[in-house]
Amino acid sequence: MAAMNAAALAEENRTLKATLAQREARIERLEFDLAQLKKLLFGARSERLATLPDIDQLPLWDEVPEDTPVASPVAFKTVVVQSPAKNQPKRTALPAHLPREIVVLPLSAQDRQCPACGEERPVIGYESSERLDYVPAQLKVVETRREKCACAKCQGQLTTVPAPPQIIERGIPLPGLLAHLLMAKYGYHLPLYRIEQIFAHQGVPIARTTLCDWVIQSGWQLQPLVERMLALLKQQPVIFSDDTTVAVQDRGKTRETRFWVYAGHSPPIVVYDHTETRAGKHPKAKLEGYSGYLQADAYAGYDQIFAAGKVLEVACWAHARRKFFEIARQTENGKRISAHEALEYIGRLYAIEREAKEQQLDAEGTRKLRQEQARPILAEFKAWLEDRLRQLAPKTPTAQAIGYALKNWPALERYTEDGRLEIDNNRSERAIRPLTIGRKNWLFLGSPKGGQVAATVFSLIQTCKELGINPEAYLKDVLNRLPSTKQKDIDSLLPHNCKLPGA
Repeated sequence: MAAMNAAALAEENRTLKATLAQREARIERLEFDLAQLKKLLFGARSERLATLPDIDQLPLWDEVPEDTPVASPVAFKTVVVQSPAKNQPKRTALPAHLPREIVVLPLSAQDRQCPACGEERPVIGYESSERLDYVPAQLKVVETRREKCACAKCQGQLTTVPAPPQIIERGIPLPGLLAHLLMAKYGYHLPLYRIEQIFAHQGVPIARTTLCDWVIQSGWQLQPLVERMLALLKQQPVIFSDDTTVAVQDRGKTRETRFWVYAGHSPPIVVYDHTETRAGKHPKAKLEGYSGYLQADAYAGYDQIFAAGKVLEVACWAHARRKFFEIARQTENGKRISAHEALEYIGRLYAIEREAKEQQLDAEGTRKLRQEQARPILAEFKAWLEDRLRQLAPKTPTAQAIGYALKNWPALERYTEDGRLEIDNNRSERAIRPLTIGRKNWLFLGSPKGGQVAATVFSLIQTCKELGINPEAYLKDVLNRLPSTKQKDIDSLLPHNCKLPGA
């Protein structure tokens, strides 16, 4: 009887311990979720993390346990440190290419007289200073007169110079105005109603619907350039991809759609795509025929691309780090030690990347450095993750962060195989940022077809920025030459081939 009672008590003890562990894991998860929500509302977006405080340090406000040993007093020595002299800010010289207007301020006749002898003093030089002024942009009317001739003897035989081809046939905007409109909307993220107001203040009222038509027609004309850019991008060995949401107005309501980005760096090419959903069929269709490396987050929609074996997955260490960072920043010291240790491992991997950049290593040199220094750290880190995972409840945030890293481990360590690869997917995340800034201004796209037009213009503007080209000057030049350019010569209009006038 006593043995049965002992067995029952042991079983009840195990059940209670299991229940307690589950509740502790649930509490930890809820605390983490609460901290996440607070961060979204009030926290900073930076992923900088302060140094982990000493866990042995006594709490500042809590009561100190009686059995806590008290450290012996420490003698402090006052050291006077002289702060370094601050560098005085220097004004940057104004660009030499700007037009200059010289204003001469003459001395009065009285000031020209010498106070000693009374003679007039000649001018021996000037005290010069440069300041910056602004001349507001202005619209102008370009009247095109096409000669026409007729034979006086024959009373006929009329001939007229043919009208030059235009982006918008029988429309009034010239390439300069269209380029300015596209840059204002997609480069500076101004909604069309604000652009309408700007033109109205300049004395030229242009209806918003008319501006929208100009944007749509220009975007469709530019679409072949972006299609060619995508074809060239798929010839590169590495493509970076990411996606984000964007709202679209449809039948009086807004719904969520997606913007995708595909980026390369040799030469820099950025191509955007707009789709109705986030289904994996969209990136699969966009990258049809591609073989090489694809660096992206661990979204399952990309699995259709990797299944054929022609495209190798490269995961992003920034995504893996972010999961540990949130835990290390938002949970109690005793529970974030593992997250801090994980961040230290990842920090060592990034230190190797900084060393390669400082030494300006080529692709082969970078690969060798990673093989020699990063591979041992990765092996040690993986063993540490597996050991920690066995000690944690499966539903805790730390266990989920470790599970994410181990699940994607082959893709996470693949960057060490080729020096052309990068440790993270920040290249595509930087390309996504203009879209996230833009949607804060225009809130939603006006129509589903406007999404692809936006993707087209964004592709050209962002590629120009990557190449260091003035996007508005490029768009004006391309819109001027595009109507008379044959399809076989379309490569001459691409950003990395286009030579701007005067360049």
